[in-house]
Amino acid sequence: MGFPWSQDVRRALKDRFRLTAFRPHQLEAINATLSGKDVFVLMPTGGGKSLCYQLPALVDSGKTHGITIVISPLRSLMHDQITSLVSKGIKAYEYSSGTNPNIRRQILEAFDLSEPGQAYNLLYVTPEMLSSSDVFLAGLKKLHAKRRLARIVVDEAHCVSQWGHDFRKDYANIGKIRDKLPGVPLMALTATATSTVIVDVQSNLSINNCLVLKQSFNRENLFYDVRDKGTTFKVAEIGSLIQNKHRDECGIIYVLSRRATEDLAKTLEETFKIKAAYYHANVLELDKARIVKEWQEGKLKVIVATIAFGMGIDKPDVRFIIHQGPPKSLEAYYQETGRAGRDGKPSFCYMWWSYGDFASHRRMILDGESPTRVKQQQFENLSMVSWYCEEAQKCRREQVLAYFGEKFDRADCKRQCDTCSYPVQEQQVVKKDYTQVAVAILRAVESVAELTAGKINEILQGRGKNFAKDTPGYGVAKKGFETYELTRVTYHLTVRNALKENHVAN
Repeated sequence: MGFPWSQDVRRALKDRFRLTAFRPHQLEAINATLSGKDVFVLMPTGGGKSLCYQLPALVDSGKTHGITIVISPLRSLMHDQITSLVSKGIKAYEYSSGTNPNIRRQILEAFDLSEPGQAYNLLYVTPEMLSSSDVFLAGLKKLHAKRRLARIVVDEAHCVSQWGHDFRKDYANIGKIRDKLPGVPLMALTATATSTVIVDVQSNLSINNCLVLKQSFNRENLFYDVRDKGTTFKVAEIGSLIQNKHRDECGIIYVLSRRATEDLAKTLEETFKIKAAYYHANVLELDKARIVKEWQEGKLKVIVATIAFGMGIDKPDVRFIIHQGPPKSLEAYYQETGRAGRDGKPSFCYMWWSYGDFASHRRMILDGESPTRVKQQQFENLSMVSWYCEEAQKCRREQVLAYFGEKFDRADCKRQCDTCSYPVQEQQVVKKDYTQVAVAILRAVESVAELTAGKINEILQGRGKNFAKDTPGYGVAKKGFETYELTRVTYHLTVRNALKENHVAN
């Protein structure tokens, strides 16, 4: 294997982790960090990111020695990893606001030992604690001064970037703290990051010259199915789908609001007799823990959730992921669908969408407090999702992988998405010119000023008593156009900034 620590690495793999072989790029990442180099690891969900830093923490024959500090965004995620490590006889602990003060004191006292790595292999810390605790930072400086800070690990590193789908302010401070600990190797890991996000994370963490390791984003065992809600969608369709295709299987349903999680979970329980529970930010922490435990054990089959649920969940037999509405970005979509089929068995990812859903997302972005440049990126991310939903001819897998900069031959999809399983034949494609409709919409809005999408449709279809017949665009689409087509054109004019949105509370 070619390194002084190679024998120790192989022994730890076999004896501590009970594994016989490495997955792609794991060994490269391990050798790089043991060589004292910075590393950026991009692996799909279930690709084995954790081993890249957990195993080196057990090897003392590398160029760095001592404790491995792991920065993780969620205490639940830390708890699951620590429990697993402790069961393997590995000394892993948490240092956070939720840690018993006596244990926190013991950890800080261990920093004064001549060999603190004998007391702790890995220490998990939240970014909030890292940026707010002067006492903890002083402890890290002690470790650094006596060369017993082996490495800093940034898990879920996409949270560092404002261009990512899950930016967190406390993550943005990690780079500044790292600057106070010069020479300590850093490892950043994530399952979802575009080229733009990767560069931004590298810059923020000051690891521009790091080794970048990427796996393919392709999840061969996942089937992607995208469905237009149209005008007839009812949540009962979701219940029927689960009942008919996924009876007694485990799954996650993502919805856009807290109220919707409660309503859908109730419908699944009462109408379809499916064991379901809802999960959102306002659910009590004790109830959250109970729900996750019962779902992990199979007592609950379906969790209906907002995006508050999912990060750090490592249940191998999730057979389906359902999005009742589109996510805010293809990064979020990839990460959320990636929670299915981690055991490698066939699993399904369904998404229902409508233009109303996208309008709701745009409203939330406009009403948010992010800087203008960040909002613009959020709008662009949302536009990519709308293109993905509307494109009924291109392979779904090809589209997602292209977003992450990966080339993919549609033939390799092997009918594992709706567009490849039921391809639209050339003779089925209807070409239609919407130029006249688009011009009419612009003229109507220019003439009448503030109009809702519904009122625009009324004008173009020449119906209702709210508008005079001499209103620009009146009756232009009375024949030959469905209402959803007009809504679609209005949406695209908005996305392209030909129309300006103004949200007014009722």
